[in-house]
Amino acid sequence: MVEKLIRCTQCNQVVPCYGSFGDFSESSTLPGVEWSPEDINGQRDFFHGHHDHVIEEIFIDPATFISDKPCYEPNKVSYFEASNGRERFLIRRTKNSLAQPAFYEIIPGKLRVSNVSFQIQENDLRKQFSEQNRSVSLKEEMAITFIQAFQEEVQSIAPEKLSQEVEITEGGETPLLVYGSLKKGHWERVLQRCQKDLQQNDLQKIRHFIRENQNPGDVLSLVIQRELSILTPGIE
Repeated sequence: MVEKLIRCTQCNQVVPCYGSFGDFSESSTLPGVEWSPEDINGQRDFFHGHHDHVIEEIFIDPATFISDKPCYEPNKVSYFEASNGRERFLIRRTKNSLAQPAFYEIIPGKLRVSNVSFQIQENDLRKQFSEQNRSVSLKEEMAITFIQAFQEEVQSIAPEKLSQEVEITEGGETPLLVYGSLKKGHWERVLQRCQKDLQQNDLQKIRHFIRENQNPGDVLSLVIQRELSILTPGIE
């Protein structure tokens, strides 16, 4: 991915910057990176078309990059922010085919990523209980009780409050799928829900199971599905 774009301040159009600003020589390409002729020609055409306009470099913020497709998928629509040090711009990058260069454009509005659903990994959780059953004597009844208590606790969280209740997140296959670990207070409530059905010795085994499997990406992580939307100016 390119690190910066060239922006025409008059037309508000952008094109990738392939190397030194305004340098069209072969040496302007980045070390170890070979740009296609279409890429270089696109930059040259941009300069020629905007030769009497004021242009500037804007730098991409890679932390804002998001798409509904995996990072390894070349053909997709993705969004990110870029800045000239004074303003921030929302950029849409469109790549329709391997034979064509990506197209970049500034679009109005702000990017919003919201959580729309989340759930426990119930099937993987049951498998993990089954695997650990041999070593720590986790009974099937304990698994049923714990999973029900875990499910009830998760269902008590409002979607708009999830970001406050998740301690750590880890990326999934796409930027719109992440894994989150609940904060400690939720696990204490899960154990409280189990108290009426389990003996103290069994509760200790459950507590140990939680400690061993609550890291991001483990079976106690929540699977969080997010949604991408663009807020147009004047609309919150």
